[in-house]
Amino acid sequence: DVVPHTISCNPFMARAYANLIQGYLQDMAEQIDPAEPLYIVELGAGSGRLTYHLIHQLSPLLDNNFNVKFVLTDFTDSIVKYWRSHPQLVPLAEKGVLDFALFDVMDMRPLDLLHSGRTLDPQSNKNPIILLANYFFDSIPQDSFVIENGELHSNLLSLYSGSDEEFVITDPNLWDALSLAYEPLPSNGAPYENELYNQILADYEQLPDTSLSFPNIGLDCLQFWMVFGDLLLLTADRGASHADALIGQDDPLPNLHGSFSMMVNYHAISEFVERSGGRVFVPSHYQDNVQTLAYVLAKEKVSLQATQQAFEQSVLQNNPDDFFGLRYHLIKQIPEMAIDQFMSLMRWSAYDADILRLGLDHLVELVQAEPAWADDVADMLWQVKSQYLPIRPDDDLIDQIDSLLA
Repeated sequence: DVVPHTISCNPFMARAYANLIQGYLQDMAEQIDPAEPLYIVELGAGSGRLTYHLIHQLSPLLDNNFNVKFVLTDFTDSIVKYWRSHPQLVPLAEKGVLDFALFDVMDMRPLDLLHSGRTLDPQSNKNPIILLANYFFDSIPQDSFVIENGELHSNLLSLYSGSDEEFVITDPNLWDALSLAYEPLPSNGAPYENELYNQILADYEQLPDTSLSFPNIGLDCLQFWMVFGDLLLLTADRGASHADALIGQDDPLPNLHGSFSMMVNYHAISEFVERSGGRVFVPSHYQDNVQTLAYVLAKEKVSLQATQQAFEQSVLQNNPDDFFGLRYHLIKQIPEMAIDQFMSLMRWSAYDADILRLGLDHLVELVQAEPAWADDVADMLWQVKSQYLPIRPDDDLIDQIDSLLA
């Protein structure tokens, strides 16, 4: 199967992040040394498409006062090797715009930047760090707890095999032979050495009976990056942003799709950030498809007016969750769309290649019937091509675009 990435690695999301980063850099201008690199680090970058979109969306918004360096990270060497040989990523690395590094959340250490040969660590970093963590917190270890009658219980997970055959961990059909079962066990003292984690968990005892996850490894990761200095974290994933969304949850089960993922308890992350003196930006309304949040942690109190304004415009008023929900229904209507409607959808999506792919044949027919649209369509096709990163050898979308532009 294929790990899903459309919902969190699309140009609409990248445009929202670009606006947020622009606002944050405006707020932090006095804390930024223009002679030093300003790193934008994507954790668990996977396909690399989010950062590739972001480079395209952010570059026009920035002036020469910022020495921005993008860094793709993942914990598997094969993915990093893939990026380092990708024909569209290599030129960006050679220009000094992009670099690559291994980062394992279970063995966190400073980043050895593989193209420049530099090490990104707290001692060498002089500017705020911007972290991107889309589809990240759901795919790293987390703990499970149960609230029963106002008391916190650890939720022990056991795996059972329903097959008499030898258990082979590398079998791709392994999950078909497994059953997952949880058992609540009374907590024997505080679960964590970190007292703040325990305080956040203790507050959950006020909830009605429910199961909930706790992002302890995610919080460990956040603390690791806090040591580097001022921090902006932009993150999007499936999960719960508000405490009421934690009520009535069942035991956590993995969602299988090429890997596996779990729902993210963003409420706990928000509590940690606020109690650590940081600022949380989260929509007040329920987000069904994807939660999009921004966290700011700063050594000194800074007015975040521009960041707040960018969040209101790019997340509250133009929410990626709203976009994805409407996108799901609109793409079904593509065969019936007039050319102005399809072009409106492309512009609204920030020139989403996946939408173009679905409507390409229909678009060709529309332009043949209404050739006055040819110049606008050509500009749209160029916009899609300029920020599209193929990830499969048989992907011929750019070839199709070039054929139409010829």
